[in-house]
Amino acid sequence: MFRRNSDAEPMSAQERTARRLQQVGRNLAGERGGRIANRVSEAIGCGRIEFCDDPNCPNCAPVE
Repeated sequence: MFRRNSDAEPMSAQERTARRLQQVGRNLAGERGGRIANRVSEAIGCGRIEFCDDPNCPNCAPVE
């Protein structure tokens, strides 16, 4: 099971899906792709992913 970098608790399927969509959106279309990915993930019930500006933030690291 996937785990967040900062937690020992397993990541839910919804969060994993939302993070994957966010990663794909940002890779394809940058910031705009991230906004679109948030709309899609929210529409399918996975929630939104918000990223901070800190490059060393363990919660904002991409899913592997």
